[in-house]
Formats: sequence, structure tokens, C-alpha cells
Amino acid sequence: MARRQQARDTTNRKKRIQKQEVMHGLNLDFSNQPTVWKFLNDNAFFRGLLGPVGSGKSYACASEIMLRAVKQVASPKDNVKYSRFVVVRNSYPELRTTTIKTWLEIFPENQWGAMRWSPPLTHHLKLPARGDIAGIDCEVIFLALDQPKDVRKLLSLELTGAWVNEARELPLSIVQGLTHRVGRFPTKSNGGCAWRGIWADTNPPDSDSWWHNLAEKEPIKGKFKWNFYRQPGGMSEVGYQEDAIQAGGKYWIPNDKAENIRNLPPGYYEQQLGGKELDWLRCYVGGKYVYVKEGKSVWQEFDASSMVDDQIQPDKELPIQIGIDFGLTPACVFGQRYATGKWHILHELVSEDMGLERFAQMLLYELNTRFENMEPIIWGDPAGSARDQIFEVTSFDHLRSIGLNARPTASNDFKVRREAGAMPMTRMIDGDSALRVDSRCRKLIKSLAGGYHFKRVGISGGTDRFRDAPNKNMHSHIGDAFGYLLLGGGEHKRLVHGSNRRSYGGANIAKLDFDVF
Repeated sequence: MARRQQARDTTNRKKRIQKQEVMHGLNLDFSNQPTVWKFLNDNAFFRGLLGPVGSGKSYACASEIMLRAVKQVASPKDNVKYSRFVVVRNSYPELRTTTIKTWLEIFPENQWGAMRWSPPLTHHLKLPARGDIAGIDCEVIFLALDQPKDVRKLLSLELTGAWVNEARELPLSIVQGLTHRVGRFPTKSNGGCAWRGIWADTNPPDSDSWWHNLAEKEPIKGKFKWNFYRQPGGMSEVGYQEDAIQAGGKYWIPNDKAENIRNLPPGYYEQQLGGKELDWLRCYVGGKYVYVKEGKSVWQEFDASSMVDDQIQPDKELPIQIGIDFGLTPACVFGQRYATGKWHILHELVSEDMGLERFAQMLLYELNTRFENMEPIIWGDPAGSARDQIFEVTSFDHLRSIGLNARPTASNDFKVRREAGAMPMTRMIDGDSALRVDSRCRKLIKSLAGGYHFKRVGISGGTDRFRDAPNKNMHSHIGDAFGYLLLGGGEHKRLVHGSNRRSYGGANIAKLDFDVF
């Protein structure tokens, strides 16, 4: 028995020494990357890091977890520094194939212990105390928040800090939800938090994003300020030069200020230039704020050049119809349908961090000012008829309580909604498209132009393949509101064929007279 115990003690001692050596062997020195170095040495409550593809953003943000864990105060009970972090991404596929892949490159399972691969995905890093050297107990939770209901997962978390990976894919409400979860672990009896906060990384979003707004227009200042850092582009867009590479109709040269170059293969950014559109190059290579169309548009029929007009005025003789998408980020679209079948889309209302009750008040204000004395007809997702688990009222009840009589559409099936939105795009009236969108509806136009899209999943037989369900992102809410407007406003009546009927999304409507995808 004594020999067995001695053998176990020897094995455990070797493991402790091995882990300490692993800790010393970590290469977490970013001093050769000026922007990242400043980012990691900033103690602001929120820090954002923006840069082109390949600039080492994710690697630095993953390393920050250990850098912060080491700086925690050791518990007086056992001389161990306790910490707990959450890593957030918009969906589990990206979380597993991208974020966690980067994480395990730095903290491999064979050295730091096995990950828990069943939800909640967790990696628990432990280093025992050794003499006067404090131990480390760092719990890392990987969480996908790709559905509105998933935000409730944050309510029970007691965290030290949080990393938001590829933040442009997430609404501001997710980040706001994290602000009251960090700084709650460890307890004061276990040393308390030496630092608390949130950091985020992203490829450049477009100029209408919450990131751009807070970084460039309306910075959050004060004790709990939000600081944003922007890395140089991998290549610079220039005028004609003899040694420049032409791509996307422009000329490009390597940027001598680009970061993380020594960790990239030679010619990494040059290899990105072939066959790409200009907006893609400006975003992923140049590191500039720009809108990039990803995947396949939900509404490929949309043509901004022929369907967008300036300063469309409402017809006071017609009712104003409104499509609304409920959820944590409500959005609505205002439009009018003429007897000829022509649609004029007049206005949009989009929230970023707002409950339905406050959003409904904003909607009421718009109706009383912009569309005064016009009869409102409001359409929404039939799922809004379900009672809220907390307040025990429906979304439609919320609207009715302030005098807005909203009604559900015939279906909430996505395919039905998509086709309803596409109908006027393919219909010609007096030589023009039956859909006209006011140019001031910038978020809707961006959604219709490809912001709301199907993600590419691969190539089969030389043909691109896309997911069956659209990508839920910052553009999907206004896109769904548009679909509910057109569906509720009468376009579903054009999708009938004979007397055959089929159930879609719980609603009994006529069988569709088209092949959906």
C-alpha cells in the first residue's frame, strides 16, 4: 500500500512539474504587435480589437484569458487564483470549428486536460500551488448565442470576464447582457476580482453597425469606458504603381505596418486577392469598415438600382401597413400597398438593445408623428401569440395595451415569408418593379441586398452549396419584418393554386404554387 501511495505521489508530482513547465513554455508575448500589445495592456472595462483576416486577433483574445487569470488575487484559503470566463460566438458550428480550434492550439487537451464537449462546452485549466507560487483554477465556458432564447443562458452566469469572438455577428444586446455578469467571480472570500470586464474581436463590420457607432461616433467614456483598437490592414489600396497588384478594380501593395506577418506564410495577403470583389478585399485584406455580401441572398430578386427611390412620400388616402419581428431585437417595416399591386416601403424602425414594451412606445410615436391620421394595420409573427413565461402575456397583448391592434400573419414558415417578399420584386407594373423602397431605409436595403443570407457550406459537383435555413444575424430581424409586412399585406393570396391546402408553421394556407429552393 505504501509503495502504491508513493508511486501515486510521484506521478502527481511529475504532473504538477510538467504543468508548471507548460505554463512557462507558453508564448504569450505580443510586444512585436503594437496594436495588440496596447489592447492587452489596457484595463478598460470593455476593449474591442478590429483587424483584417490573419492579424492574430483571436489568438491574442484567447491568450488574454490566461493573462487575466494569472493576474487574479490568490485565495487566502489555498493560495489558488480562481477565475471563470465565458467565450461567446454567434453559433455552435463557428464556435467548434473556429474559436475552440484556436483555443486548443494554445491550450491543448493533452497538456491542460480534456474539454467537456457536451453543453455547456467547458475547459477547466488547473495548476496546483507550488511553494510560494500561487496555483491557478481557470474555468472557461464556450457559449453560442445564436437564438433569442439563448440570451437567457447569461442570467445564471457568475463570471470574472468575457470574450466576444467575431462581435460583428452579434447584436449589442448580447454584449450589454454580459456587462452585469462579469465581476461576480470569485467571491471576496476567495480573493475577489483583480479585474473585471469584456473584450471582443472582429473583422471589420459595416458603417451602420453598433461597433462603428461606439468606436467612431458615440464613444462610452468614464470609469467603465469602452476602448476600441484597430489594426493596420494587411495590404494598402493605392493608385496605379508599377509594382502594385491589381484586384477588384484597384491596386494593392503590402502594408509594412501589418501585424502578425511573421506567423503567416509568405505572400499570405497577396494570395487573398484573386477572384474577390472590391468590398471583400477592403474588409478582409484592407481592414476597412465596409459592407460585404456573404453567402446567397435570401432575396436574390432584389435589385437596388431599380427598386430604391429617394424620398418616397406616403399616400394619405391609404392605410399604413407595418410588419414587425418580435424577439430581443424588435424591428418593423412601414409600407403601403396600392390597388395595382405596387408596394412602397416608406420607413424602418430597428432596435439594438430594447424590450418590446419600449419598442412599442417608439412605434406609437412614429405613427403619431410621421404617419399621423393614417390607419395602421400591423402584422406580426404568429409565434407572438404565445404567452411570455415571465409576464404571461403575448407580444400582441403588449401592442394592444397601448392601442395598437396587431394581428398574426397566415404563417410563420420562412419559405412562405420569403416568397411573399419576392413576389413584388418579380412583378412589373407600367414597366417598373412593383417594389419601391425609400433610400432612407438603409438597414432594410442592406438586408435585402444580401445582409440576410444563406451561409455557404461547401462545394458539391462544382456547385456552391448553402444551408437550408438563413443565417440569423443583425440583418435578419429587419428582413423578417419585411417578410411579415408583405405576407400580411396580401402577397400570400398570390401564392395559391387551386383548392389544395397545406399546413405551414401551424397555419392552414393554400399550397404554394412554386418550388422553394
